[in-house]
Amino acid sequence: MNRISQILNIKHPIVQAPMSWLTDAHLVASVADAGGLGFLAPHAG
Repeated sequence: MNRISQILNIKHPIVQAPMSWLTDAHLVASVADAGGLGFLAPHAG
């Protein structure tokens, strides 16, 4: 585990970037459940 993963308390150093036309709460939750860091776009549907 690298330092960024430790600071963010994530298992894998994978960041899912927010995409307003694709990202929803389900995708963000799935990424987080898998050990990554998910982001939700401000205008996500």
